[in-house]
Amino acid sequence: MSRIKRLESLLLSINSKKHFTLKELAVEFKVSTRTIQRDLLSLMEMGLPIISEFGPHGGYRMENDRILPPIGFTEMEASAILFSLQPFEEESFPFQIQSRSVANKLLQYLPEDAKDRWNVVQKRLFVQNPIPKNGSIAPVILEAAIKQKIMTIHYQTEGTKKYSNIQPIGIYSENGEWYCPAYSYSLSDFHIFCVTDILNAVINYEPMEVKDFSAVTIHNWVAQIDPRSFVYLDATIEQDGIAYCQSHAYLKILLKVNEDGTATLNGRILSSQIKKVAEYLWSLKGNILLHSPYEIRQLHQHWSEEISLKYSSVLNM
Repeated sequence: MSRIKRLESLLLSINSKKHFTLKELAVEFKVSTRTIQRDLLSLMEMGLPIISEFGPHGGYRMENDRILPPIGFTEMEASAILFSLQPFEEESFPFQIQSRSVANKLLQYLPEDAKDRWNVVQKRLFVQNPIPKNGSIAPVILEAAIKQKIMTIHYQTEGTKKYSNIQPIGIYSENGEWYCPAYSYSLSDFHIFCVTDILNAVINYEPMEVKDFSAVTIHNWVAQIDPRSFVYLDATIEQDGIAYCQSHAYLKILLKVNEDGTATLNGRILSSQIKKVAEYLWSLKGNILLHSPYEIRQLHQHWSEEISLKYSSVLNM
């Protein structure tokens, strides 16, 4: 048996034992105790928590935090693990140290081209809970965004089914839905597609002139909106509302935190997304002072009046 094979088998063996001696392992692997001792030292240098105990009943044991045997991952599996670990690297998470350790180990052994692909994935995907249940087309959209390819989609909007060629920026989840900001070649501008509205999607691998979105990501795409298609959002956010904006896939792009503890939301928003942005800002309750656009202020006022009327009718009963 080669030394590498023996080390792998030795790791599996001691990982299943609470206590072991050099003699026991030497008999098991049919080598000398000196050879086993060298192998154990090699495993300890690799970071295995092996503790030696002295005395008449001495020997070796593994610490409580035992090491799993080697597990092979594909590059995409490693990327999936890295992405899954991101929310758990905050200091408040009980296993924050272990989460960072796993991420560092995976990044250490990823080939350079796989690291580059992982960096691209982070530019094209943003996930927040709850995870959407329906998303069979989401992997195809993500692939097109990563490869910067144009895709043809068949989608429904306001009861009408349409075809369109789009170049997706990426996908993000929000309130249990997947959304895809993309450049629509039929609209000659950016648009946000709800992925559940997309009935079919096919990547066009034929040579086509695509736009260079290498610097445009799921985190900054709003800045690319054509001036003819947007209204300007200007709002002051109080300190209690900052955390909500920072955790929001869309609002965080427009957020600027000031030294005095307040913050502002400034930037362009699609005219077609006014109602959606109004819903985002509605969650801030009294922690926002909205300066513009007027359309969102109107919506908020209308919603407030609707709620007031409902409560008034209840109180007058």
